[in-house]
Amino acid sequence: MVAVWSVESVDDWITAGIETQGQNSHDWLRHPSRERTWLFKPARPSRDRSMREDIAEKLGCELARLLGVPAARVELAARDLAPGALVEDARLPGWELQLGQVLMPEVVSDYEPDNSEQVGYNVQNIHRALQRFTVPPEATTLPAGFTAFDTFAGYLIFDALIAHGDRHDRNWAVMVPPPGGPGRDSLCPSFDHAASLGFTLTDTKRAELLSGENGGIAGWALKGRARRFEHRVGTPWRTLVDLASDAVALCSPETRDHWRDRLMSVECGSVDDVVASAPDLSDIARRFTVELVMVNRGRLLDVLS
Repeated sequence: MVAVWSVESVDDWITAGIETQGQNSHDWLRHPSRERTWLFKPARPSRDRSMREDIAEKLGCELARLLGVPAARVELAARDLAPGALVEDARLPGWELQLGQVLMPEVVSDYEPDNSEQVGYNVQNIHRALQRFTVPPEATTLPAGFTAFDTFAGYLIFDALIAHGDRHDRNWAVMVPPPGGPGRDSLCPSFDHAASLGFTLTDTKRAELLSGENGGIAGWALKGRARRFEHRVGTPWRTLVDLASDAVALCSPETRDHWRDRLMSVECGSVDDVVASAPDLSDIARRFTVELVMVNRGRLLDVLS
């Protein structure tokens, strides 16, 4: 029997700051028993479907761990009885976080974050932007010799695995140590995975896809476009799997082998155990989530082999 994730009450936590990045501001919270601050992200009632955002966020964290992708820790929480996700600050104490949006102009002189075609926001330019950075400092499971971009390619593989289409230029970051302090400029662990796993679908739609209607889950997965990346009007959309393949093509054969081997280790039973740990999920939502991940795993293995 798999243990269901617990829910932490944060009513006695102290507000340590406000996070203004993103569409909605959220509170950073601190507790004497925790070394770092944690961001509380309430599940928005207007978005509640058969899978809440906090559940999707926690699932993303645990599936990243299964794949071996460095990711911010997530716990389920409640504040004034409202459910939400509690996300640990991925920064080391005293380190500065710089979003990808700040980094991109270093390699794209006329970069415009709000450009409708996301001109310049592609894996080639991200590869260039990450040249001076190293892997996340606490990512102890990555192979020796891995680069920041080798790790970022894993982020894109992970996005394709969980159908996460929100890897815009503010949804990844780098970290800079304090002046004169130890450490090197590094890629930040992956964060903010709520927009994944078809969390907005109703169970009626999930049941329809599980039955094979309208192309089934495989057909639905093919609609996972890389809509946050550069796309010229009149050209075909790249899928999330295509994007992951583009990124790995810029890496060494050893990096490709590593991520393929990690994907091979993501077996149906282990995915099922992760999903079975999530509270408040219907049987249909659980079955859909597991099958979606396994369908995308197969698609990724096809392009990485």
